[in-house]
Amino acid sequence: MKPTRVFDRPQRQHALGLLILIGWQAQALVRSTWPVFVAFYFQGDRDAQFFVWAIAAGCVLTFLGAVLHFARFTFHLEADQLHVRKGVLVRDKVNIPLDRVQAVHVEQNLLQRLFKVCGLKIDTAGSAGSELVIHALPWDDAHALRSRLLQSAQVTNAGVEDEPRPGDTDTPNLVAALDTATLLKVGLSQNHLSKIGFAIGGLLTFQGVAWEVVAEVWQQVPSMYRTVLLFLSPLLLVLSPVVIAAVSVLISVVTSVVKHWKLRVWVEADEDPSKRALHLSQGLLNRQSMQVPLHKVQWVMWENTWIRRQFGFDTLHVRQASAGGAESTSGGLKLTIPAVDGPPTRELEGLVFPTWPERRLVTMRPMAYAFWMRWLKRTLLWSPLALLATWNFGWVVGLTALGGCAAWTWFWARAWHRGMWATTDGRHVSVHRGWLFRKRVMVDWTKLQAVQFTQNRIQARRGVAHLTFHTASGVAVLPYLPTSTALQIRDLACAQVNGHRGAWM
Repeated sequence: MKPTRVFDRPQRQHALGLLILIGWQAQALVRSTWPVFVAFYFQGDRDAQFFVWAIAAGCVLTFLGAVLHFARFTFHLEADQLHVRKGVLVRDKVNIPLDRVQAVHVEQNLLQRLFKVCGLKIDTAGSAGSELVIHALPWDDAHALRSRLLQSAQVTNAGVEDEPRPGDTDTPNLVAALDTATLLKVGLSQNHLSKIGFAIGGLLTFQGVAWEVVAEVWQQVPSMYRTVLLFLSPLLLVLSPVVIAAVSVLISVVTSVVKHWKLRVWVEADEDPSKRALHLSQGLLNRQSMQVPLHKVQWVMWENTWIRRQFGFDTLHVRQASAGGAESTSGGLKLTIPAVDGPPTRELEGLVFPTWPERRLVTMRPMAYAFWMRWLKRTLLWSPLALLATWNFGWVVGLTALGGCAAWTWFWARAWHRGMWATTDGRHVSVHRGWLFRKRVMVDWTKLQAVQFTQNRIQARRGVAHLTFHTASGVAVLPYLPTSTALQIRDLACAQVNGHRGAWM
C-alpha cells in the first residue's frame, strides 16, 4: 500500500520527461526552421556540408534546450495553490489557485505506457490553451495530483482509488460506454469531404512526381498487360473517385476506433455537490483520461447530422470555463462524447442541470420576419445564376431558373425557420437550431457572463430583436424574438445572475 502523496516539496518530472521534451523541442524546431532546411537541401552537392552542419546544430540545440527545461522545471502544492517554477533564460513563477482549476487531463501514449508514466494538462481558463503541461509523472502520482487539484479525491490509507487503471472494466456510476459497433458507426458518420479534398489536393500537388513514377513502372509492364490496362483505363478513371472516397471513409473509421477505443464516461458521486465530477477515459494508442467537476460545467451542446440521426445518436460536448469562450478553438481541454443516445443523454442532462426544469417550460420561436428575411437573402444570392441563364439561353430558361432558385430557397428558409426554437424554465435555456445539421445548446443562467440585446433600426420598427447569452465557455443565441419577449427574457436572466449566491465556476 502506498502512502498518500502530498506534493509539499518542489519536485521534477519523471526522468522519461527528458526524452519527451527532446521530441517536443525537435518538433518545435522543425516547425519553425523547415524552410531553411528545404533551402539547404536544394542547394546541391556543393553545399551538402552546410546542410549537415545545420542538422547537427539543430540536434545540439534541441538536446540542450530539453535538458535545461527539464532541470529548471519544478512544481509543488502549498496553501491551496500549485506553485510552478520554469524557464531557461527567463525564470517564471506561476501560482495557480486550486479553486480556479477547471479541468485536468491525463494522457498516456505508447512510450509513457511502457515506462508506466503519464502526462498531465491543467486548464484554469486563464489562457486559450492549457496553462501547465507536465510531460511525465508516475501513474499513481499523476492521479493523486489531479485529485488534489480538483479537490475531489477519495483518498484512503490504501492510496488513490478514484481512477481505474487501464484494463479495468468495472466502473462505478457508469453513464456511457461505446462498444466496437458504435465506434464503427461514429467513424461512418464523420465528415469525409475534408479527407477527400486532402487526398485530391495531394494528388494535384505531387502529380509531377506521380507521373514520373507511373512512367517508370509503365516501362516495366509487359506489352500484353499494357494493352489490357489501356482497354480498362476508362473504367479505372471512373472508379478512382470511388476508391478515394472508400479510402477516406476507411481512414475515418480507423481513426475513430483508435481514438475512442474503450470509451467510458462515469460520475464520481459524493454527498457534497461541489465534489461530484464527470470522468472520461478513451484511446487505444494514446490513452486519455479527463475529469471535470460538474459544478464547473458552463455550457453543453448536443449535435447531430442526418447520418447520425439514422444511427440514433448525438455527439455531446461538455465545456468548462475557457479563455476566449466560444472563440477559443485550440489548446483548451475539451470533453466530447462522440455518441450518446436517449437514456445517457437524459442522465447527463440531470447531472449537469439537476434542477431542470424548475417550472413549466415555455417555448419560444422566431417571428415569421426571420423566415422572410432568410428567403429574400438566399434568393438574391442565387439570382445571378438566373441572370446568367437568361443571357445565354433566353428569358424562358432564365425565368425557369429564377423560379427554381426561389422554390429551393423557400424550402431551405422554411426548414431553417422550423428548426429554430428554444425552451426555458426561468433558470435554464435550451436552444435548438438547424434542420440538416442540428444543434442543441443548454446553459444555466446563474453562470452567465453577459446578456446581449441586439436590435437595429429596421428590426426595431418590425418589433424583433436578438438575444445572446454569453458564458465562460460558449454562447447561446435566440434570434428574431418579439421585442417584448426579448426584454422580458433578458431581465429574467439578469435577475437570476444577480440573485444567485453560489459559485458560478
